[in-house]
Amino acid sequence: MIKLVFILTLLSSYSAWSKPCQIDIYPKSYLLTNISSKLTKTLIKKSTCENSINNELIRFLIDTKGNTSGKQISRVFSSLVNQKIKITPDRITIFKLEDYLTERLSFTKNWYIKNIKVPSHLSAITLEENENMNVDCPSCSYPGNKSIRLVINNTLEGTNKYHMLNAKLQVKTMALVPRGIIKIDNQPLSKSMFKKEEVFTDNPSALFTNINSLVFYKVNKSINNRALLINDLVAVSLVKAGMPTSVVLDNGVISLKSTATPLRSAKFGETVQLRSSRSNKIIVGKVIDYNKVSVSL
Repeated sequence: MIKLVFILTLLSSYSAWSKPCQIDIYPKSYLLTNISSKLTKTLIKKSTCENSINNELIRFLIDTKGNTSGKQISRVFSSLVNQKIKITPDRITIFKLEDYLTERLSFTKNWYIKNIKVPSHLSAITLEENENMNVDCPSCSYPGNKSIRLVINNTLEGTNKYHMLNAKLQVKTMALVPRGIIKIDNQPLSKSMFKKEEVFTDNPSALFTNINSLVFYKVNKSINNRALLINDLVAVSLVKAGMPTSVVLDNGVISLKSTATPLRSAKFGETVQLRSSRSNKIIVGKVIDYNKVSVSL
């Protein structure tokens, strides 16, 4: 009885591998989504396989990038589903459209195309073997919001098709990101509130990145789970009017310390007048820390 079950299982397995089903996909596909149900309808031209196999192939292709062959995909995919599947055509190109445009348009390795939007809500752009795609973006020499035109050229028919899309050309850079929600509480910030992370931005100059200067600022709005911006911050008063302050007098050769009284409250980096405790004269210095002013001699 056990031998009979084994033989039937073997014959069933042999039957599955001896009669492959076939899936025809487009030679060139540029993906705009990771949703397999949408891509199944777009990428597959025709199929004699079951829907479950079709869907499984699309999930497999989502993680594929670059140029490959139908034979190679057939071999790997068949082993995954334990069934012989024939994939055509022989030459296949698959990219996420973000990755493809990044390779074509980025002038440095840290520039990326992100947040692609197409008016027709396409799930992918598919091309036949005799079609090629050119990218037109005159303003892509600097980061920001971009209008990009894709030109699909059919070399046999001598015709062009066009796709217009909007996207962001962003820079990958290091930024300060809160470890949790930072609320408005009128208190200075600290290093422990933030961590350094790589982020994508189309305006790097708007980021606040000096972690050592955080203690001189407070937030003017609640922030969470995003990069810290210069506009998020308000400087706190480091010296207060009438309160004795440490003064460092420096001429580049010798450094002296003294005490003076600010005539007004001032923030980090501001210039402030002080009355010297020794001579009662008015001196001018730059605020460099809490209750500390630097004066150049």
